[in-house]
Amino acid sequence: MAFFIVEEKCVGCTLCAKECPMAIIEGETKQPFRIFAPEECIDCSLCAWVCPTEAIQNAYGEFVPKLNRKDRPIAWIDEVGCTGCEVCMEACPVDAIDKVPGVGAEDFSPTQVCRVDVETCISCSLCAVMCPWETISMALTRTEAEELQRLQGTHPEQLAPAQA
Repeated sequence: MAFFIVEEKCVGCTLCAKECPMAIIEGETKQPFRIFAPEECIDCSLCAWVCPTEAIQNAYGEFVPKLNRKDRPIAWIDEVGCTGCEVCMEACPVDAIDKVPGVGAEDFSPTQVCRVDVETCISCSLCAVMCPWETISMALTRTEAEELQRLQGTHPEQLAPAQA
């Protein structure tokens, strides 16, 4: 089900249209915007998270609060459970997932696993929904994901250029 923009609350700031990864929001500046192809909405919440007037309702009719980028959930792949099947890579609308070599001697994953680029991820959760192995979660904030990367030795600053 699609999100819905409440015209009475929309100020036409254009932020929702700029953030929508599916490009299905339209309108004129300073006029109410609308979702013109609700059947193509992926329920990612991005439009709502950037709305300064909280004018966007989810599929349950609840207004979704504005959410700062650092507080949004981020995709996290359990690299030990990842098979490298690439289903998540195909599902990602912004190409935020790459194949990388597995890290660590205790890592029993295949030679290549999938890893999320925390800076590129838009928090849409399509990868988590599509993963047949259920190794992707959306529970972390951007800050938590970066800290976990550091602890696991998979943060881009810690990796050799070929692995980053």
